[in-house]
Amino acid sequence: MNILKAEIRLRLSSSFQLDCRFEVSSGFTVLFGPSGAGKTSVLDCIAGLKTPHAGLISINGTPLFASEKSIYVQPSQRRLAYVFQNLALFPHLNVRDNVTYGLQRETVESRDLRCNRILYQLGIDHLSLRLPGDLSGGERQRVALARSLVTDPQALLLDEPLAALDRPTRVKIVDDLRSWNAIHQVPIVYVTHSVREALALGERVLIMQRGQIVAAGAPAELLDPEDWD
Repeated sequence: MNILKAEIRLRLSSSFQLDCRFEVSSGFTVLFGPSGAGKTSVLDCIAGLKTPHAGLISINGTPLFASEKSIYVQPSQRRLAYVFQNLALFPHLNVRDNVTYGLQRETVESRDLRCNRILYQLGIDHLSLRLPGDLSGGERQRVALARSLVTDPQALLLDEPLAALDRPTRVKIVDDLRSWNAIHQVPIVYVTHSVREALALGERVLIMQRGQIVAAGAPAELLDPEDWD
């Protein structure tokens, strides 16, 4: 079981600063709050796309960033998977080539084995030769997840990737992701500003306001189920 620990202090502007700390284990943790609360910036700091002014980010006690020790691990070396809201698929590459893009250092045999396995697990093996433009929204989402999961990440960061999908498609993708994580046991940090998603997805919720974690616990205890958005 992997443990992700983050203590982040980052000034984003003269009037806004991230100042938060949390520790999450395997399973879904929802990072919840209004637009502008700093949720995506937290993911960016964990992934190494933004550098905190001070703090500590570690996996299983191994620092990825530690200001006091001047430690900064490059994003490509952190073994973290990040799925953006826009998915960022390569439009000129077919599904298989998109999924294996991060496995260039693997042998051909290893790439094929790992790609075939994750495509099958996510139910998109029959789409391997199609281009992203020929896929539905749910299919593109599965391709983006497959590209992230095929690298065997230590943690998975999701920035509202299901927001544009209908509810049945979202539910099916989350069920597939839970099945995958039942085996791999990694922390999944899922950003959303939707009460409905937070209640449906999270085993734990961290509520952010103006750059700080103001509450943490079970979604049903902290969020009003009648406050649909």
